[in-house]
Amino acid sequence: MADSSSNSKRRRGLGIVTPNACTECRKKRAKCDGQVPCGRCASQKGIDCVYEMPVRQSKENMRSEIEQLREQQRQSDRVIAALVSKDRSEDVLTQLRDGVTVETITGQLERLGSTSSTSGGSNVTSFGRMSDHHAIRSALRSARNIRGSSSSTLGLRDIQGLDLQSQGQHTGSTWPAWSSEGQVQNFTDGSQDGSMSWSPDTVPFSPQSGLTLPLIGSWHQTAAGQSPPDSSIQFARGEGQGTLLGKDFGLDGRPESADAPFNGTWTTVTSDSALVEHLMALYFCWEYPTFASLNKEHFLEDFKNGRRRFCSPLLVNSILALGCRFSEQPNTRTDPRNSHTAGEHFFAEASRLLEVEVDRHILTTVQALGLMSIREASSGRSSRSLFLAGQSIRLAMEMGLHFEPEHEGSTDAQMEHAVRSATFWGAFSLDQAWSLSIGRLPHFSRDTKLVTKPAIIDEVEASEWVPYTDDGAPFARSCTQPSNIRSVYKTFCELSEIVHNSLYAFYTPGSNVTGKKVVDLYTQYLNWYDSIPTALRLGENFTPAVLFAHMYYHFAILLLFRPFIKLDIVGSKISPRDVCSQAADAISTLVHSYSQLYSLRRTPSFVPYFVLTSGITHVVTLGASRGGPENLHQGVQYLREMQSCHEFANRAVDILHYFIRDWEVEYTLDFQEDEGKGKQDYKALCPSSSTSLNQFCPNIGSVASVHGIGPVAPDENPLFWPFPLQGKPLLDLDSNLEAAGFEILL
Repeated sequence: MADSSSNSKRRRGLGIVTPNACTECRKKRAKCDGQVPCGRCASQKGIDCVYEMPVRQSKENMRSEIEQLREQQRQSDRVIAALVSKDRSEDVLTQLRDGVTVETITGQLERLGSTSSTSGGSNVTSFGRMSDHHAIRSALRSARNIRGSSSSTLGLRDIQGLDLQSQGQHTGSTWPAWSSEGQVQNFTDGSQDGSMSWSPDTVPFSPQSGLTLPLIGSWHQTAAGQSPPDSSIQFARGEGQGTLLGKDFGLDGRPESADAPFNGTWTTVTSDSALVEHLMALYFCWEYPTFASLNKEHFLEDFKNGRRRFCSPLLVNSILALGCRFSEQPNTRTDPRNSHTAGEHFFAEASRLLEVEVDRHILTTVQALGLMSIREASSGRSSRSLFLAGQSIRLAMEMGLHFEPEHEGSTDAQMEHAVRSATFWGAFSLDQAWSLSIGRLPHFSRDTKLVTKPAIIDEVEASEWVPYTDDGAPFARSCTQPSNIRSVYKTFCELSEIVHNSLYAFYTPGSNVTGKKVVDLYTQYLNWYDSIPTALRLGENFTPAVLFAHMYYHFAILLLFRPFIKLDIVGSKISPRDVCSQAADAISTLVHSYSQLYSLRRTPSFVPYFVLTSGITHVVTLGASRGGPENLHQGVQYLREMQSCHEFANRAVDILHYFIRDWEVEYTLDFQEDEGKGKQDYKALCPSSSTSLNQFCPNIGSVASVHGIGPVAPDENPLFWPFPLQGKPLLDLDSNLEAAGFEILL
């Protein structure tokens, strides 16, 4: 009762505090009664009682003006885009000459664009029902407002040496106006087209919230609470497989005549060809093409015909082991009651086939090693995943896959080059991702010229993508979007090249990191973001691969600045701490949109690592009293939703719990699902072991590790890395710190 009484008095006390004190009372740090003049100033002679506009109110006015300017800019860009088009330029020019306002013309153009975009096209996103359009637009709204960390609040234009190709994405060819003729449907609501929003929606998301599979659910035609009959599921699977794998895998199936193509399953684990094709469709839907080392078209052709040039039992079992992660069918698990055993039987068969191989210098073996690495990352066995990824890139180098072919004239040679190129770049990208995550030099040399990336083929680009699940694909696809597989793959590989450069800048022996190097690398990332194809902009395309590529970009930005989170860059307005916070918020925003579109039950294998990294930053922000617990709470919810799909997500929650307790952050995790975990010693959550298969073990005693997130103590290492096993950038911390362009953050 005593505690209750004291809390009540404290609450009443807050109510009588003057929200805006006068200037004189602020200087003297005295209480102000808020009167004009206030009692204190009135009692003193020669004192002017002046009230300045509150900072909060000033910011609101500025936001309002900025939004108005952005809306005017959006309308102007929209009209300019119409002027340069062939079919609307004369009408728009006539209206401008007649004195019609830009706002009126923009409204007309958007109505015309909305009507024409629903008719579909060869390489555009089209809608059958306006309700589906609104649902998707709502899910993408927060992600659509992310502009790649190049916020004007960071003062990038004032930084010497920061030469951006394009300041902002709404000018020039890098960000054309939405719904322009011949372009993809506009997903924005027309009110905040160019706004900068780093904060995700704060509505907690959980599987019980009724928001599970919101997009897919809206595409299905079954009534709520009813499950479609088996025949309907078969039909939906056939439709989905026909879209993702080709018509030979669809509803009609393959003929059973003696002259029919090869009809085997390529695995000894099962003879159920329908299950094999189902799992392959799941892989190509949710994981492909990022980090993919195989060429889908050539693989599927050889799979159908039983040829071993671009297909092998090892490769097929590796794909099936990954595909099982996205299925809830009991026959995809070794233990039907344990989702974490999904794909274990296929992975065991792949491991057996790998061990008996006499010569591993085979394209399909390099590809399979990369897929096995991704699967182990999902399972939380990061050390083994690192080993397999290393084997993949080393074999690729030994086979000379990074060299350009000498003869590329024949069709067969071009096909060989396309597959070899995809194999190398898949292994290369995976090696960069792991090297970035743990802080080390990559396996590949810094200065070697790399093979050209796989060519972009219009027919492949325009192939459709649908959200495929155990229930198949939507019966009547209200929204059809192009896969843009080759564009996603090429753009993702270009991002991996920048990651490659950053790793050598950080970890090359004898070459210290400098503030200029960090800024130059940041410039490369921003230029990459500004130059990505229109089709891969958020809102133009929202396939899982596109959302994943944007997450990876912000993940790379976060890890670029995280070692310097307790430092400032001398002479620069870029704050590492602020950039880290913004990148973490951007990841949360993207994951939120992904959950709204597809749920987090089916996400690419590295997404839990992104959420963990952003979650650690949210812990730092909360512990430093620079933000609330909403983002951290939502990140934990995301990881829990991914636990059935990715076992690492469960470990990621434990890691966050460890840091919250070790850094004494005032936040309590909800352990309703596991009552015992909340009571155990937090130091037992992430045990370290010399034989551990997990690289992420924060519970390791080390004199070089940071034990808090507060101010830098005397003689303390100011560089921040949450995992003692993570590599540290080469940077002197004594008198050379300032010479390198850094200073300790006060």
